[in-house]
Amino acid sequence: MTASRTCSIISAVPVPFAPAGELDLDTFAATLRGIDAHVDGALIAGTTGEFPALDDAERLELFQVGVDVLGADRVIAHLGHGSSRQVLRLANGTAALGITRFALLSPYYLPTDDDGVVEFFAALCRAHPTASVYAYLFPERTGMDISAEVLGRVMALPGMVGVKLSGGASEQIAEYAAVLQDGQELYSGNDATLPGVLDAGGTGVVSGVSSAFPETFSRLAQALRSGDEQEIAATQADAAGAVALAGPSVTRLKVALAARSGAPWASRMALPAVDDVTQTEIRAAVAQHG
Repeated sequence: MTASRTCSIISAVPVPFAPAGELDLDTFAATLRGIDAHVDGALIAGTTGEFPALDDAERLELFQVGVDVLGADRVIAHLGHGSSRQVLRLANGTAALGITRFALLSPYYLPTDDDGVVEFFAALCRAHPTASVYAYLFPERTGMDISAEVLGRVMALPGMVGVKLSGGASEQIAEYAAVLQDGQELYSGNDATLPGVLDAGGTGVVSGVSSAFPETFSRLAQALRSGDEQEIAATQADAAGAVALAGPSVTRLKVALAARSGAPWASRMALPAVDDVTQTEIRAAVAQHG
């Protein structure tokens, strides 16, 4: 036995669309009910949730479903937008739902400087001083690498409680962890490596794959909390296998979620198709892991 560890699983839940493109809120609610007992919370309308294809009213509808199923304290609402004006407009509507945990993707598409990055987060913190804000770094999607020094400036802002690292940023966990203040949380978007994330000083993972394989990730978290080395090795292998098969592709995740729910789980964005062989493998894995 090794020492037990605190770890957290936040599920980055995809958004189900009907074949014609409208939101399928009933299936979304059913998915949240399916993960409820297995994860610590849900990140809604993030990258895995195809947020660029959602308007603000739709994001608020999804946030409301999250509140209804999981409770406001277990919902992390992603507010990412191209401008602070849009972020604050969405934040106001989100706060009206009782949600106080916000995630914000760093500025994207048009480049900015270090001060611009810090001010982007500061604007949200000023407007909602009682909110708990998580910085979200994903250099491959934003076109910007945020240094550890700049993240340290962001995390010194009032209201900043944590950071989520995705893509290349998740390879620099130790560097980013070193600039966090006491009590601040660090999550990796690389959900295949939860034990390593904890070893590097992280809090847990924000995992898209956990939305389709919640039982597997729940068992892994329980093993890590208990410190059972044999169970950790076995469940980590299961989790890594699920990630290799279904992640980080949104369309592969949706094949898995369709296998769980029977709903179509279409996408709005121009995403790659999943071949028939892989679809069969994913459905078999869902049956096995569930």
